[in-house]
Amino acid sequence: MKEVILITGATSDLAFEYLNLIKDQEKIVIAFYYDLKERLDEFKNTSLEVIPVFCDFSDINDVSNKIIEISKKYNINTVLHFASPRIKMERFNKKEIKDYEIHFKIQFLSIVEILKNILPKMKKQRKGKVIFILSSVTFSTPPKFWAEYVSMKYALLGLLKSLVAEYGEYGIQFNGISPSMIDSKLLNSLDPLVKEMSKESHPLKELITKKEIVEFIDFLVTNDSKFLTGNNFNLSGGESI
Repeated sequence: MKEVILITGATSDLAFEYLNLIKDQEKIVIAFYYDLKERLDEFKNTSLEVIPVFCDFSDINDVSNKIIEISKKYNINTVLHFASPRIKMERFNKKEIKDYEIHFKIQFLSIVEILKNILPKMKKQRKGKVIFILSSVTFSTPPKFWAEYVSMKYALLGLLKSLVAEYGEYGIQFNGISPSMIDSKLLNSLDPLVKEMSKESHPLKELITKKEIVEFIDFLVTNDSKFLTGNNFNLSGGESI
């Protein structure tokens, strides 16, 4: 039976890079996406069976309806949570409640709803893997003006730890990956100078590549160690310690 991987934010730069990494593998990918479906179409003639699922993560009812149907049809082994809105760099007193609400729904409530439907099966089978894409902001002083983004990464980290405490005894592995700044479309709304300053201030004088991150994700997905769980892996190259 083929392994089934559920990916949120499946057309994001990181998820797309990961799909390219595993495109020659005989796996089924449930690809939750909101836009850029043409990216998923690129895998039609590969060994990977990609099943696109349009879903508006800002609408929790849509998430609930979609995951209920998917979980009935597929036995999901692995969940990779990439979904995140673009970052809006703005002073705290200029942000509105809706800025926090959109991050809360897309980053946090969506994965809560998804896991509510998937974890019972994983628990019964006593295996499964869940990986959150977090951020190196969870290891050090965050950048200014990113309050809603940073808040949600900490919320996800808290959720991860809670899930480890509740489900760890059932062989389900939960891990987070916290990279430093990546040059991706998630940051397109930022001034290019911000990325350049981040690069110059980094100990390695460079930004981490998408390839480096997805190779580490694949390591977590394929590793057989039962003890590799409950971690928030710092992929900042020494920038955040």
